[in-house]
Amino acid sequence: MTRSTLKTCSTSSHWRTPRAVVEQENITLPELYRWHANHNSDYPLFRYSDGGEVKELDYAHVYQAICRASSYVSAHTGGKGRMPVAVLANADTITYCCMSVGVMQAGHTPFHISPRNGSAAVIDLLSRTQCRIVLVSQDVRASTLAQDVLRQIDDVNLVPLPQFCDLFRPNGEVDEEPPQISRRDAGLRAPALILHSSGSTNHPKPIYWSQKRLVKYGTVPWHGEVDLTGSVIGAHGLPMFHAMGVCICCTAICNGSVLSVFSPSTPPTVPTSDNVFEGAHSTDSHYLLTVPTFVETWSRDAEKVAHMKTMKGLMFGGAPLNQEIGDSLALQGINLITLYGCTEVGTITNFVPESLGMDWAYFRFTTWIDALQVDQGDGKYEIVVLSPEDCPLNVVNTKIGGQDAYETNDLVVRHPDKPYLWKLYGRKDDQIILSNGEKTNPTPIEHIINEDPHIASSILFGEGKLQNGVLIEPSPDYDVVSGDPDSLRSYRNRIWSTIERANQFAPQHSRIFKEMILVASPEKAIEYNAKGLPRRTPNLRRYHDEIEALYAAVERSAQSDIVGPSTWDTDGVRTFVQAVVDKVMQKHVPEYADMFRGGCDSLQATWIRNTILRAIRGQSVEAAARIPMNIVFQAPTIMALTNAIMHALDSDRIHVSTILNPITSDELVEFAEQLSANLPDCPSQLSPLASIKDVVLITGTTGGFGCDVLEHLLREDEVELVYAFNRPGVDVTERQRGRFVERGLDVGLLSSPKFQLVEAELDVPGFGISTTLLDEIRDRVTHIVHNAWKVDFKLGLSSFESDLQAIRNLVELSLSSRHTAPPKIVFISSVGVFSRCTMSPPIPEVPVEPSSAVESGYSASKWVAEKLLQNVSEHKGIPTTIVRLGQVCGNRLGHWNEKEWFPAMIKSALFTHSLPDVDGTASFIPSYPAARALVEMRNSTSPILHLVHPRPVSWHALITPIAAELRIPLVPYSTWLSALERSAADGFAANAEVDAMRQNPALRLLEFFRGQTVSAEKEAMGDVRLSTENAERASPELAHLAQLGEDISVSWVKAWRKSSFLPAVV
Repeated sequence: MTRSTLKTCSTSSHWRTPRAVVEQENITLPELYRWHANHNSDYPLFRYSDGGEVKELDYAHVYQAICRASSYVSAHTGGKGRMPVAVLANADTITYCCMSVGVMQAGHTPFHISPRNGSAAVIDLLSRTQCRIVLVSQDVRASTLAQDVLRQIDDVNLVPLPQFCDLFRPNGEVDEEPPQISRRDAGLRAPALILHSSGSTNHPKPIYWSQKRLVKYGTVPWHGEVDLTGSVIGAHGLPMFHAMGVCICCTAICNGSVLSVFSPSTPPTVPTSDNVFEGAHSTDSHYLLTVPTFVETWSRDAEKVAHMKTMKGLMFGGAPLNQEIGDSLALQGINLITLYGCTEVGTITNFVPESLGMDWAYFRFTTWIDALQVDQGDGKYEIVVLSPEDCPLNVVNTKIGGQDAYETNDLVVRHPDKPYLWKLYGRKDDQIILSNGEKTNPTPIEHIINEDPHIASSILFGEGKLQNGVLIEPSPDYDVVSGDPDSLRSYRNRIWSTIERANQFAPQHSRIFKEMILVASPEKAIEYNAKGLPRRTPNLRRYHDEIEALYAAVERSAQSDIVGPSTWDTDGVRTFVQAVVDKVMQKHVPEYADMFRGGCDSLQATWIRNTILRAIRGQSVEAAARIPMNIVFQAPTIMALTNAIMHALDSDRIHVSTILNPITSDELVEFAEQLSANLPDCPSQLSPLASIKDVVLITGTTGGFGCDVLEHLLREDEVELVYAFNRPGVDVTERQRGRFVERGLDVGLLSSPKFQLVEAELDVPGFGISTTLLDEIRDRVTHIVHNAWKVDFKLGLSSFESDLQAIRNLVELSLSSRHTAPPKIVFISSVGVFSRCTMSPPIPEVPVEPSSAVESGYSASKWVAEKLLQNVSEHKGIPTTIVRLGQVCGNRLGHWNEKEWFPAMIKSALFTHSLPDVDGTASFIPSYPAARALVEMRNSTSPILHLVHPRPVSWHALITPIAAELRIPLVPYSTWLSALERSAADGFAANAEVDAMRQNPALRLLEFFRGQTVSAEKEAMGDVRLSTENAERASPELAHLAQLGEDISVSWVKAWRKSSFLPAVV
């Protein structure tokens, strides 16, 4: 057929739908092809361009080719019963499709094996399926692979795969049907097709499809939003050993679409970005199925972009499309369609949707399957597909409510505004959990790195470590000499700009330092799976020793490219420390500026300390031993660090910690006096508030507890409006929505007119917001709920100056009110102010002496803030209520922040093989009811309230169900602590400091656990018992709160297992 006779392809009026026979659910795939040969004989299934001429193959000719293939297979199976017949081939789409259906029609089960597998994988697949007949294409790759297999399995019969010319007669003649027509003796649920998994973590596994499942797979478009009848779909380069290749051949025969493919040839056309685009263009394809890398290449060609605008859609999957490129194409009106599925289930996304515009990266779930989104407790959801009884899934690996299901291990996130849209996040088993509990999603970072032309592939690593690294295989055209430091350094420098670009995308805890780049050696080449992707687990396993050596070297040398002090005097050391801090923090830090107020985190603090220690060891090993491990936290400015180093160098056997000033009561009092000084007076002319309902300003609502408080405020009938102050940043709204989803809260409340999110800098005068908005807030707010506060018990008091300035600014906001009743301030303090309290329990809800709060900079800063509010209440008449919050023990879904001491203690059981059973009680309070109680307390007249559980439960009652879940014994506290110390010693003997703590976070809190006093007179971990008399009077929720039971302990364990903090089985 010539191009001139074709217009928009055969129209829907020529198509007789097989829907009635398909919905009877009693037809096989070969029978469906035969049905089309009888009812749609002249309707095209395939279209291709051949030397400038566009040709089509209709169902009559396709079915005849299937029959010829069936006869060929029967001749080589000798009339034996049903058996698997492998297809190990590089063949064009038409030939491969007809041969596969022909094998089915002959009564056997085709097994599509990717020729990209190694011989070991192919042998394993043949052994698993007891397959002994292999159809092999005659190209070098497939035939060589087949011969390698034959040398190891001598009873395999290699049969040449017919070519296109063997199946399709040149003159279009039609043969009579062979007698073997789709043997049905095995039933519709018997295996009809075998595919295999990608083999990313081990050898690929065979996956069996039944006839019923295959035909049902073809009905996926019936559940879509677009009628594809008559549409030409470009399927150039889709391999038939991939589930997507099978999908497109099954769906076309159900929906009447026409598949445009490469011209049949031997060997087949190797797909490139150019010939795939040309193939689609020359056949007038309306849609094109392709890979993201091709789309990214086409986006740089104006002519190709112009043509894509005329198409109905570009469908892609298998990897993420670059966000910037996708946005650019979508803005130009190109319909981008994200597809997602898996061999175990089939297509999972809507096929095909209407245009999603700028939401192109998201998708709806198709209704042809029952897909659940199972909350993982961190804003991510795992896709789990239920297996229907009438048409079971190909693979099941779990049960949901007693029903078989398949856990995909794939994670998605919900659209911030459209809850019916979802976006792929990554693999659940690919998530890298660092030793500090932070999680890294490697997929998008690797995608950016792989865009570098000097990089063939990359694999992030870092499980259980303090930081991530990356294993990189150089592209073939870049020669890196293994073991040559100069060659490796040169290569790292060449790709560093790409790593920096990836670091800009990644969260701070996931960024990669140059020292953490591991270059693969040619002698240990990266292994790839059938999809052409690096096999993550096997490759990291093979490079285990190199990775461990890299971490050890980094721990020893830290920032080795920074030269130590030129002179070991104050100026030389200060210059060195300045260079280290600036390099690690990637910006200039003033000499007297607190690094933690400037954004320094624990990872960066470790790098700074290790780099300084490396230099000092080179000068004096004894001096290095006098530097405490938390030196950066104790001396958080460049000048303080400089002075500490100089002391270590000058002193004789005196540890630096002795000259790092501890927090004193006098310091707290002085801080409070400075913070309270020169407060402005209230305006002289005041007027009453117009509103009779509350208008609340609340800070820190993207944190866990603040999130719960916000939901309760938005539900409160007596609250008219809520201003939520949060730090400026990228996608603050999305972050707020994500936290609501993560914590099981009602996201719909964030669309309420009662809610206004404000990006504010609390420690800046005027909060960095517009004057108009500030005036509006000043005129309307009745309550200020201050929740935002840095939580880090290692920091000194000076590191909390920005937090203290923030509460001073909020006090000034209240004082500036022009109303007779200024806004009340409700401050979330902490029971930490009792860390060194000597009062007899239960401690009443009253002010405490400063000596009670000098344990840490955190507790000291809370005391200073309390004192400020007591002063403004007494001297300025501002109503205040200080709410001392106790130990919050998890959200309403059961998840307890894994960075806290109790979860760390529980995980220690994996190493100590025990948990401590101590005397005393625990007044842990769940976050959701605690937040409700706080909202009720906002109008209390009591100046101080204790928000802890009013009915403490014994420690034994809480810990016993956890020990039972983990199947480990309870022991005295001293026994458990000794075991923890032994695990620390073992770790330090084998590895450096970071490695010793990588999987046991309790080691990071060893000093905390050593400092706890166990007594029946106190709470279980040394906390004092508090009175809640006034708090219960202020809050009915607190007054009637039920005592914690065994169920909540079990819920914590389940949540930690779901997030992989704890293993499924200990």
